[in-house]
Parts: sequence; C-alpha cells; structure tokens
Amino acid sequence: MGENSDLYLVGLNIDKHTAHFACRRDKTLVKAAQGVYFRAGLNAETMFNTYGIRLARHFFQTAALTHSTAWYKRPTHGRVFIGGNYPFWKAIAPYGGDFKIVQGIARPVISDPRMYELVEFQDPLGGFGMYCATPEMLAIQLMEATKTNIEKHLPKLEMDAILDGLLKKYGGKSQMLATLQEIAEIADKGREFDRLLKYYLRLDRSSRMR
Repeated sequence: MGENSDLYLVGLNIDKHTAHFACRRDKTLVKAAQGVYFRAGLNAETMFNTYGIRLARHFFQTAALTHSTAWYKRPTHGRVFIGGNYPFWKAIAPYGGDFKIVQGIARPVISDPRMYELVEFQDPLGGFGMYCATPEMLAIQLMEATKTNIEKHLPKLEMDAILDGLLKKYGGKSQMLATLQEIAEIADKGREFDRLLKYYLRLDRSSRMR
C-alpha cells in the first residue's frame, strides 16, 4: 500500500486483502464504498469533492456527467449527477455525511459531439477522461421536471449564461433553437424542449423590454 495516497481503489492501487487488513486490523483506512477506501482521519466531504468525478467513472464506466455536475465539472452539494441506462444511486462514505453519485436515465449518445464531449479531469491520482453533457444538452436536461435531487438544477443566472453562450455560438436564435430541437428529438426530450422554448421566449421578451 502506497504511503502518499488518500484514495485506494481495489484493483487500481491496492488489492482487496491489503485493503481489508488496513481497514479492519490496522485502522489506517476506512471503507467508503465497495472496493473504495479513504485514508483514516480525512474529511469525507473533502474526499468526495476531490475524487467524486473519478468515483463516478469508476462505478459507472459507460455513463456521462449531466446537469449541474457537467456545468461545474465538479461535485456540488454532496452530489455527482450522471446519465446512464438505468436509474441508480451510490452512497459514498455515508459515515461522514450525505454524499451520492446519482444516475438518471439518459442513454448518452457520445457519438454526437453536439450532445456529449470528452473532458479531461485531473486529481491527485492523475488524469482521466469522462464524457460530459454539452451546453446544448445541458440546456435541455435542465428543463426536466424534478421533485427530488433538486441539486441537479442551476441558478437562473447560470441557465441564462448557457443560453447566452449558445446564442452567440449559433449566431442567432433561429439556428440555436433548430439545433436544440434536433438534439431533443434524438434524446427523446420533446417535453423538455417545449419547456425550454417557453423559458427562452420569456427571457427574450424580458431582455427586449429593458
């Protein structure tokens, strides 16, 4: 077992027998999740904020970052949001707080660069890549009706910044909205696009009245 690591993943930088004895006998590690160990005495929130994206990739290798996580490129409010083939959540270090990786149904189309892009991340264990929802995909995802996991949404100021960036990228609202509608159809997000259209029209009307 390396002396300089704070995170240990069975099969990556520690074997299961060494991890078991370090946790149960030596008390130098604590079990954060199946096959995941943190160095004893470290703050669980700090560890989740540092390694949450890596752990999402570790547990959900075909998933992509979505919603607020894809925008900030880091965990927020104890959550990492991802999209995959089925709904599921994974608790991390429950002994230290409420930290979860939350997977919703998205079935990411990573072959379409308008929808998902490969982003390089860096943490103390090194570099790794993970697909993230693009601003186009985010604008649609953030229109989902949500009763739980409200942390996945962004403040209005951030949402407006996404739309402003897309408006500049596409050179006008007609091309922007046409592209967003195409993406929504591929992602089976027609209702979300309708909500987005209403949201944008209100925003556009408000800006013209100033």
